[in-house]
Amino acid sequence: MTTDSNKPDRGDDEQSLGNLLRLAGERPEIPLSIESRVYHRVQREWQVSTKEPNGESVYAEVHKSWKRGTGRGRFLRWLAPIGVAASAILALVLLSQPEQALAPSVVATVASIVAPTPTTVGFEEGAPVYSGDVIETGPGGGLSLLLARNATLRIDENTRVRIDESDRIALLSGQIYADTGEYIYRDDGLVIDTPLGVVRDIGTQFAILANPGSLDVSVREGRVEVDHESVAHTARMGERLTLGTGRSASVSELDTHDEYWGWIVDLTPAYDTTNKSLLDFLKWASRETGRELRFESDESRMLAMRTDVHGSVTGLTPDEALEAILSTTLLEYRIELDKVVVLNRSIQ
Repeated sequence: MTTDSNKPDRGDDEQSLGNLLRLAGERPEIPLSIESRVYHRVQREWQVSTKEPNGESVYAEVHKSWKRGTGRGRFLRWLAPIGVAASAILALVLLSQPEQALAPSVVATVASIVAPTPTTVGFEEGAPVYSGDVIETGPGGGLSLLLARNATLRIDENTRVRIDESDRIALLSGQIYADTGEYIYRDDGLVIDTPLGVVRDIGTQFAILANPGSLDVSVREGRVEVDHESVAHTARMGERLTLGTGRSASVSELDTHDEYWGWIVDLTPAYDTTNKSLLDFLKWASRETGRELRFESDESRMLAMRTDVHGSVTGLTPDEALEAILSTTLLEYRIELDKVVVLNRSIQ
């Protein structure tokens, strides 16, 4: 039997790699909040530090050299496990540093502000909000945030909120309103921690009011689930769930266009009309007012689909924007209790 002296000894390589990893010590538990950032940072460092003059990575060179069976291949094959171990050690060093040493991640953006003075909310429009930031509003102040996946959060006056992640928020006191979009029953919804329980949305529009000893959850669309004192509660569209320490839950009816929702109007994020059809705008306006959108005829719906929206509605309430936009088209509307009915004025 003949042997190839240039053939790599796989057993020796694995033993050397094992020894290096043992020297690095036991790997600590990686916090989920920084795992992704550490991974990408190590990956970039490894790619840069192992670049050959010809632009190829050491790994690619090792692979070629092994196939050629050259002396250079025997040398470089030791470099691969050493590099892997070095990357592991670099990750451990990064993880051993205080978490705040890593740059905090942006989890939201300030969309709009209502404030009697610039210091009422402590933020400016367009400002980033970082993980862990606490937002506190004073009398007459409020703001709205853009979160992930087109979700929005509106923060009422005299409210204190901590933004932990783009999908997890702590309502410490006061009142907020969340709109997580039109995709009802989607996965990975918004989670709101409160002193009296955890609120989870199931694709919805809802408001939460947290006072000492009480929690009020009102649902405008979809459904929310509330865990309170180890008991699961559910509130659906048109319902207001009230919970308190040491007392049973109660549910009452609340219209989706009730005056109760009036406080959110001034905090509505501006609607971007760029490349939007009239139908897109009408859907937005009806959701913001808590009314169902209806068309009197198929022709009216088709006209809304074919009509582009021009101009800006910044600074207008949803009702004002509806009046302003439709006045420039062939369509008009009327309000019927909980509905916005759109019709073609040219055939009346």
